Amino acid sequence: MKTVFLSLFVVMTLPLSSFAKVEDFNAMINESEHAQTQLRKDLKGHIGSTHQAQMNAPKEIIEVASEYGESVNSPTKKSMLTFEKEMVHYRPSETRRMKRLANEIKASDKAF
Repeated sequence: MKTVFLSLFVVMTLPLSSFAKVEDFNAMINESEHAQTQLRKDLKGHIGSTHQAQMNAPKEIIEVASEYGESVNSPTKKSMLTFEKEMVHYRPSETRRMKRLANEIKASDKAF
């Protein structure tokens, strides 16, 4: 009799406890959604005030003058500015390939 009563008690209380957990989980989700909505509103407000402050800020003009009036140019490799994928899968256009081939043929004809 005790085991029957105990098993009935367990069978009756398990759905109630799981329902309570689901209710708590739904409450957590609703609370999280509310907090996210509030954060988005606050963020939009901060972005708007920052944008207004930037638009109303006095404009500064920075002038850099060289003593010699010359510019400095430094050599730059093209490979430094290209992506690795472009370097690996490089294929010249068909017209460039034909021009290169024609130049090689002309150069070989001149050599003979």
